[in-house]
Amino acid sequence: MGDGFMGDMKIVFISDIHFSPGQDWSQCIWKYTPNEELPGLLDCFVDIVNLELKPDMIVELGDRIIDVDETRDIDNTRSIHRMLDERIACPVFHVDGNHDFVHIGKQKLAKLLHNPILPFVRVFKGYKCIFFDSLDPMLAGVGGSVSDEQLAWLEHEMNNDDLPKMVFSHHPLNHHEIHRNFLIPQETVPLMKLSNSKEVISILENGKNLLFHAAGHMHWWSFRVSPKGTYLVNPPFSAAHPERTNAPGWFMEVDVRPDGKVDAKVHSIVPRRVVGDFTNR
Repeated sequence: MGDGFMGDMKIVFISDIHFSPGQDWSQCIWKYTPNEELPGLLDCFVDIVNLELKPDMIVELGDRIIDVDETRDIDNTRSIHRMLDERIACPVFHVDGNHDFVHIGKQKLAKLLHNPILPFVRVFKGYKCIFFDSLDPMLAGVGGSVSDEQLAWLEHEMNNDDLPKMVFSHHPLNHHEIHRNFLIPQETVPLMKLSNSKEVISILENGKNLLFHAAGHMHWWSFRVSPKGTYLVNPPFSAAHPERTNAPGWFMEVDVRPDGKVDAKVHSIVPRRVVGDFTNR
């Protein structure tokens, strides 16, 4: 799917679907995830993507399930692949979240999703898309880090060509004012970004032609612009607080131009509207 043509590019992000039906999550933070609504909500998402937005690429930014056990995690991962990848008209890529591989393992998970094993690179429409593993290793079941080996890989990929670069992981590189999200326990706030995020930011911003980094994980949306790059956080698809019903189906549409301009719109499905519109210029 690599080619040398560089033009405008549209990407849609979806994350934190947390599809794990038939479980009682009433005693934890996932109590506001109405799993019975998710198949219908994903149907709507697929229709919006295929018939309305028509993006060049979808990136699913992790936590597609909640970990239960190996059998159910495999079944739920396959369900996500059937509901999304097998029905969406454009390429779909995945990065893994902290709930996704607990009982499955990363290599087996990649096979289930027909996705390359992280980290990997794809060149699409003249843009370099870098997908890295922010759970290398996982920390305390929620947080993540990037190993020295992967840091070296990332530095190489950021400097071995002059292509404009888009970078994707589950964990954000900044806190993005997450302390304002009262649904995130205070003891969990330090785990909501990469533990060695400063090293990753340095590699990205000192590399060649960073456009943006995009992540999920925070159950919060954010758009931050620095002198050397833009940082996006995609909102959770399934969150429905406090009613625990009528999940909004949040997702993000991002338009990228060859001159580095990045425009992002946060969409909801219930009700159908744009709830945020951001630009780096």
